[in-house]
Amino acid sequence: MNLGQWLKSLNATDKLILLILYGICIYLSKITLDSLIELYDLKKKNSQFRIRFRITPGLLLGLGLAYSIILHQILGAMFDFIP
Repeated sequence: MNLGQWLKSLNATDKLILLILYGICIYLSKITLDSLIELYDLKKKNSQFRIRFRITPGLLLGLGLAYSIILHQILGAMFDFIP
């Protein structure tokens, strides 16, 4: 079964659960990136010559994907019914 067939086989509840889990992962990635930027500013002592980082959508979604893979591994180890 490929990804398209799998997505078509999901019902509305399954899709909602996946969206909520991915939303949680994106929120965790935003917190992580904000804290890394804050740590960098703290290390540079808020110098006016420091590089000003910003959170881009690609980095936010990429880190969210990494968090979702980690969360899937954790939940898969905890519950037997998760494929």
